[in-house]
Amino acid sequence: MEMPPTYNVTAADAFVRCLTREHVNTVFGVAGGYMSPCLDAMRRAGVRVITNLHESAAAFAAAGYAMAGDHLGVVYTQAGPGVTNAVTGVAAAFMDSVPLLLLATQAPTNLYGADAHQEVSGATHGIDQLDMFRTASAVQYRPTTGDTMIRCTRRAFAATLARRSTAVLEVAGDLWGQKMVHHDLAPENYRSASTPTDVAGIAKVAALLKAARRPVLLVGSRAVHRGAAAELARLCTEQDLPCATVDFAKGALPEDHPLALGILGSCGHDSAEEYFRSADLVIALGTRMSSQTTLDFDASVFPNLVHIDELVEEPGRNLPLQLGIQSNLAVVSRALREACGAPVERGSVERVRELRARHQVYVRSHEVATSTPAVLAAVRAVLPRQTRVTGDTGLTLQYLKKFFPVYAEDGFYALYSLASMGSGLPLALGVQLARPDDPVLCVIGDGGILVHLSELAIAAHYNLPVIVLVCNNGGYKQVGDRMERYQTEAYGCSLPPVDFAAIARGCGCDAYKAHDAQGAAEAVQLALKSRRPALIDVAVEGDNIFDITPPRIKQWWDRMFAGGATTDWPFPKL
Repeated sequence: MEMPPTYNVTAADAFVRCLTREHVNTVFGVAGGYMSPCLDAMRRAGVRVITNLHESAAAFAAAGYAMAGDHLGVVYTQAGPGVTNAVTGVAAAFMDSVPLLLLATQAPTNLYGADAHQEVSGATHGIDQLDMFRTASAVQYRPTTGDTMIRCTRRAFAATLARRSTAVLEVAGDLWGQKMVHHDLAPENYRSASTPTDVAGIAKVAALLKAARRPVLLVGSRAVHRGAAAELARLCTEQDLPCATVDFAKGALPEDHPLALGILGSCGHDSAEEYFRSADLVIALGTRMSSQTTLDFDASVFPNLVHIDELVEEPGRNLPLQLGIQSNLAVVSRALREACGAPVERGSVERVRELRARHQVYVRSHEVATSTPAVLAAVRAVLPRQTRVTGDTGLTLQYLKKFFPVYAEDGFYALYSLASMGSGLPLALGVQLARPDDPVLCVIGDGGILVHLSELAIAAHYNLPVIVLVCNNGGYKQVGDRMERYQTEAYGCSLPPVDFAAIARGCGCDAYKAHDAQGAAEAVQLALKSRRPALIDVAVEGDNIFDITPPRIKQWWDRMFAGGATTDWPFPKL
């Protein structure tokens, strides 16, 4: 190769040049004094800076941007409280295999151990902020010079993109201005361009698939948002292969595809579970095989399990295998298609159609107009097919997964492994920035929207036409339902009444109040027409988590709270 050009620049300029070399043109964060030289370099380089109002929200937004754009997300923070605020968002991205870089600042190096302003190097009485990410990121770096900062930056890129993970780069305030000779390397000159595909292993999977009579595919979160949705659909169609997803890989296959079984697992679809119990081969792609997905680790649901993953520690972790393969998930569908060869006919489409009809997938009959399922059905009916949807956590998310079909390829986004309440709104902002021409709907509960409610101002400031549907049930309903079942009554689960519409208008968004499913749908239509950020506050009632909890999961909860509720306090009053 030709020698790369060199430039005499500051470390801040060199760092931002590395970002743009990786096609990073948008970053998220909250400004701080130690970060200002780098922010100025971003301004001069034309990197778009999205100023969030909380560092955790910034990390969630960066994760949404990374998933929707299939590239690296970047979040920056001030030393100390900025970094501690970002921990939850970074941890959520780590657990869901989202490539994300946290750029954390630090006090100047010559003041380490001197109790400098927001010094968090671990010296004296201060915390060591890098220690907080030892189990929430693939790598953590604290470079000591401008040159080592660039080297560590490139190693961080390599780790995040190859491992689909998070990395933390801490830069002391005095490093940004250091003069250095920057070697302007392209990414392929300092990191692997791709991860390997196990050709022999894929051939074995293809042989098993061709011999199977009732095979089924299970898609996990690491196999989605990789630019491979079209190849997955072709694989299913050519091999007449039914497909289910884990809950937070919803939409990997458009959910009206004739081979889409729905979601397997807790609060999933009975059609998927029934098909799996009759299958003679299960091929899992990039899934953690968690207790929720596996219906409390029921091996009978996964006969002749083949598990393909990029992480060698995942296959065989919780269930016995017929075959475990370590391979590149971004290209595995295409590789498996090519290995299988000619299309086959197994009669799977008719079996899937019968199961979906019998179990009324995505339908809940006799639903009152004020219930969340009724609201979701009415809203789905008026939304364009290409609408991208973000979820949050809690009962609203469970209903969203079960009753709201996603039709856009890879069109669903939720950081569900950590299940961080409040992530749904900033996640939607990141998705909208990555997909500016697509409608984006955030479905969230009143508890969730209150966590990062101020981010509505960010939606308005950047004119992001996200539609925020608040299913308002007045509290932490999922927790309350369980307390009523096991502890006689809900306690500590109610929330004060909040006029979300008034707050949204004050932030510069359009706002609507709805009292039933029809009102919510009409508000969504108005929001679609205006193409402005909008919040819809719809009052819902009559929901209960145990209405959609499978018996096996109910039994799991019953075991957890064995012994029943006690009505009397056993101690004398003080």
